[in-house]
Amino acid sequence: MNREEAIALLDKHSSADSSWRDHCLQVSSAARRLADIIAKRGIAVDPERAEVLGLLHDLGRSRGHTLRHGIEGYLLARKEGLREEARICLVHVLKGHSLEDAVALGMLTEQERTGLLRNGWQPRELSLEERIAILADALSSDTGLSSIAEKYANARQRYGAHLHHYEDEAWVERLADEVAELLGMRPYDALTDTPGTE
Repeated sequence: MNREEAIALLDKHSSADSSWRDHCLQVSSAARRLADIIAKRGIAVDPERAEVLGLLHDLGRSRGHTLRHGIEGYLLARKEGLREEARICLVHVLKGHSLEDAVALGMLTEQERTGLLRNGWQPRELSLEERIAILADALSSDTGLSSIAEKYANARQRYGAHLHHYEDEAWVERLADEVAELLGMRPYDALTDTPGTE
């Protein structure tokens, strides 16, 4: 799938006033920029794939804005024939959690968990492109670029200070450290072109 096809899929499932669509465009731009910098450093990465995953990660928000948007997007993308790309919808909300954890957190039902396993879901290491798209999402708020700390402070303010928000923030910070090694700078700085701290 290329960028144009991914945008067409977003358009198919969003209305003209869908703010989540604008967020997906922002995340895809950030993912592409991070991947381009990594590629220029001679590291094997597919910038277009990172961009496409950034576009598709929140497809499930066309069905609602709860923690279930991950499984909703995954199922919708699979229905559209996207086997590999569908994973980003679910893994970006899992943030290292197991499917069992996801059931406990209300991200999916036990029936959906068993269905995923029956249909061949395999926990596996995230691809570099998936990690980049997830990080780009964590650096993108509703209004633009934000630090990871700002993003999760906002999430706690909006949804309550749940333990998993703190766990997710710590997981994303570790991811940012990994990607920083590949970028040669902090991801936030790479997206702002200004020195500073995340």
